[in-house]
Amino acid sequence: MREQAEKWANFVLANLLWSLCAIPIITLPAATAGLFAVASSQVRGKPLSLFEEFFGTMRRLWLKASAIVVLDLLVAGLLVTNLLIFQLMGTLDVMGFLARSVSLFVGLALLLTNLYVWSLMVISDMPVGQLIETSYKLVFAHPLQSCAVLVAATLPVVISLLLPRGVFLLVTASACAFIISRGTWPIIERHVPDSALPYL
Repeated sequence: MREQAEKWANFVLANLLWSLCAIPIITLPAATAGLFAVASSQVRGKPLSLFEEFFGTMRRLWLKASAIVVLDLLVAGLLVTNLLIFQLMGTLDVMGFLARSVSLFVGLALLLTNLYVWSLMVISDMPVGQLIETSYKLVFAHPLQSCAVLVAATLPVVISLLLPRGVFLLVTASACAFIISRGTWPIIERHVPDSALPYL
């Protein structure tokens, strides 16, 4: 009973820490890395020192996490611009349909790749390029399972929109990070060697 209460307390406290540290937008990537480090430890049943795990990961990964977010924003911006251009052109032919479909596919692949990027980042020391490449390969090794994790991870956000705002501050971000970590860890464990995961 006490152990369960401690887990829930860490769950809520990690969410509060993320909410506070994400207020200055520039620290949002590092705070997200800290949140995923806590969630990953919980999923793997690792003994958890919450503040050490959260803030230690923030310090260790702030640059890498920021680089990932910048790359995400650049690709997302290009995709949105591409879709807007095709909408303004009003092309309804086969080429226009294919171009839109490719943009949407790339957008979905970006979201799915991020599931593994954040889960892998907190337990590996891979450089950004290798981190993205490995995550991309994992998505296409298990596309259906990856899509299921993405859908499951959006549910806390959707549900929190229907509940008081305090719910978001207390559980939503932690729930998303936990679901993603829980869904991606079996795949990571199966495909990525332990030698590449020094922070297990």
